[in-house]
Amino acid sequence: MDTDAVLVERTLLSNDQQAFSRLVLRHQLVVRSMLTRCCRRDRHAIDDLVQETFLRAYLSLSTFRSEAKFSTWLYRIAFNLVADKFRRKSLDYCDLDSIQGFADNCKLLSQSDLRGDLAKAMDNISEPQKIAVRLCLEEGYTHADAAIAMNLPLGTVKSHVSRGRAQLQQLLIHWGEVA
Repeated sequence: MDTDAVLVERTLLSNDQQAFSRLVLRHQLVVRSMLTRCCRRDRHAIDDLVQETFLRAYLSLSTFRSEAKFSTWLYRIAFNLVADKFRRKSLDYCDLDSIQGFADNCKLLSQSDLRGDLAKAMDNISEPQKIAVRLCLEEGYTHADAAIAMNLPLGTVKSHVSRGRAQLQQLLIHWGEVA
């Protein structure tokens, strides 16, 4: 089974409509479920929002940065549509608490993606940098304490933290400022 990234690539490079159809089939139930929680009353409005979500996704597929999950990007499109409709009051029956819950779901998905991307990025820095970054930035060790724990000179630990952080920021640039 092709991954979302492969299907996106096929859609973009070959204009493969079947690839995009598979993306729609794969994600439509979750998108519909999320939209239904926000706007319970009008099934036709929900159908329209689902359709508009995928239409916007298709039209802006070239802006998708494959560093994040396709599903997160797609859910953000759906959320933006609901929020826009709510602001315009065309869906005045929307449940504001559900919209906030939907936003929270998008945020959790995004945080989950960030954790996954961070783990991948950590695999791309040297082992001493990884240990120094974990000790100083995750565990809260001072540079001096990390130097003792790692049995390295203080300057070396500071260098490992600085270089590791710089590499992580480069690897995670699509997420914005990192630690």
